[in-house]
Amino acid sequence: MAGDYVVSAHDHPRGFPLDARGRQAGLTRPARVARGLLGAALALLALGLLGSANDASATTLLDYVTFDGIDYIRWADEPGRPLTRGDRGPEFAVVECSFGEDTRGCPYGVDAAAAFLPSGTRVYVVRGYPTNFRLAAVWQDRIFLYQAWRNPRAKVGGDLYDIVGKVRAVDVRRGEPPLAAATKPAPITSSPDVAALVEMIVTGAVRAPQAHAVAEPCYWLTLWLTDGTTLGRLYFRETSELMGGVNVPGEFARILERYLGPRSD
Repeated sequence: MAGDYVVSAHDHPRGFPLDARGRQAGLTRPARVARGLLGAALALLALGLLGSANDASATTLLDYVTFDGIDYIRWADEPGRPLTRGDRGPEFAVVECSFGEDTRGCPYGVDAAAAFLPSGTRVYVVRGYPTNFRLAAVWQDRIFLYQAWRNPRAKVGGDLYDIVGKVRAVDVRRGEPPLAAATKPAPITSSPDVAALVEMIVTGAVRAPQAHAVAEPCYWLTLWLTDGTTLGRLYFRETSELMGGVNVPGEFARILERYLGPRSD
């Protein structure tokens, strides 16, 4: 992912900013918070996980949790319905350290760590989904949905995303958040096309995520699940890669572009 913004939860427990354009987003948190979080962003970039490590403006920071080597992320603006108590299954784990509380003692990559959730936060199973795909963190009676981003044991996309038979529609936009949010999504509701996209995702080989240039063309996909929740992920057209390292065939882009139509620029 590329861009000069910070991706975090505008309503997450510690109140960190959603993006570096604080005034535009209506945020009042001091800019020093974003600067303090920049170290973690650069650590992610150095690993080649997000954006171009050669571009200092690519300062993406994800709202993540890590358990058993699997990284899960949360988007603040996920459009699907929020989780309720009925979605919460048995307790799964507890956050042991938070980067937001201890930037040196809780770097990215530590197990049972979180970017923003405070230590001691309890994490639960999401009913109907395996824990290697979704987790529900509960803080102050609020439920936060985290979904798999990277799993070193995943061989195909289905090892990351448990979506077979669970996707009713797909929205696609050009660009990445927050810029993509300013455009109207192209809905893909044709059952054959939705099924084809899902099949390519779950059977696509998972490889180490590539570094992507800031200006590289990308699409923002929102998969609408049958239970009303959503899964949002970036797709990079030039490398045919879905965020998380899932490689899909060229037909994937052709289906998306049929609904998007010609570029306006």
